[in-house]
Parts: sequence; C-alpha cells; structure tokens
Amino acid sequence: MIKRVHLMSAAVAAGLLMSVAAEAHHSFAMFDRNTEIVKSGTVVRWAFNNPHSWLYLNVKNPDGTQTLWSFEGASPTGLIQRGITGDTFKPGASVTFMYCPLRDGRPGGAIGWARLDDGNYVSPADGGCNGNKENITRWEGLLKQGVTSQAREPKEAK
Repeated sequence: MIKRVHLMSAAVAAGLLMSVAAEAHHSFAMFDRNTEIVKSGTVVRWAFNNPHSWLYLNVKNPDGTQTLWSFEGASPTGLIQRGITGDTFKPGASVTFMYCPLRDGRPGGAIGWARLDDGNYVSPADGGCNGNKENITRWEGLLKQGVTSQAREPKEAK
C-alpha cells in the first residue's frame, strides 16, 4: 500500500512538472502583443519544422541597406490545417506581413498574417500575434488609410 502511495505521488509530481514545462514552452512573453506592425520584405528562408516554423525575411532599411528579420509561427501540423505548406513562402518572393515585435528590440517577432505576391492572405500565427480573419480585414482598412503600426490598449488584468 505504501509503495502505491509513493508511486502515485511520483506520478502526480511528474505530471505537474510536465504541465509547467509545457506552459512555459508556450509563453508569448517575449512578444509585445499590444503592438502590431506591418512591413514588407523578401523571403530568405521558410523553416517549416517543429516545434515552431520560422520565416526569415530581408527588410529594407530607410538608408537602403537590408536587415534579416525572423518571425516565429505555428507548428507544421497547425499550418497544414490552414493550407500553409513548406512551399508557401518561396525564397525571393515579396511578402507584406503583420507582426508583434520582440520586446528586446531585435529584428523579429511573432508573425500574425502575411499577404503573398498573389494578394492572398495566410495566417502562420501561433498565438503570439493575432492573425485571424477579423484582424486581416481590420488591417486591410488600416493599410488603405496608410497606417502601418498600431498599439492597442493592454487587456485589463482580471
């Protein structure tokens, strides 16, 4: 009986540790989710792999030079369900995209949505930035007005 209690306690402790690790893995704390920015760039690499995809883009600076930016997206399983594959972002293609920036100021962030050369929108978002249809529609209107960044009010703590 005592052996069962110890075994059960160990199993519960292991389960709790695994859930904490899984929760920590899915933290979006490094992204400023209250800021959304739209930029354009040229695809350098589309890393369509687990646990997260990464889109690498050269973005032109005001002085004409380019900086390599990196954007985290969802896992391939989630992307395939949205019709996004390993061939969606081809090197050399132009992409307009919305992202939530990294808090530390490095060039990159969490991608929300991307508008491909053919005008179609895709959402490789993993939850670090809102890429849903409503947000795409909202941004279509904002872009027509010349808006390329927007800070939203932080959600109230409950």
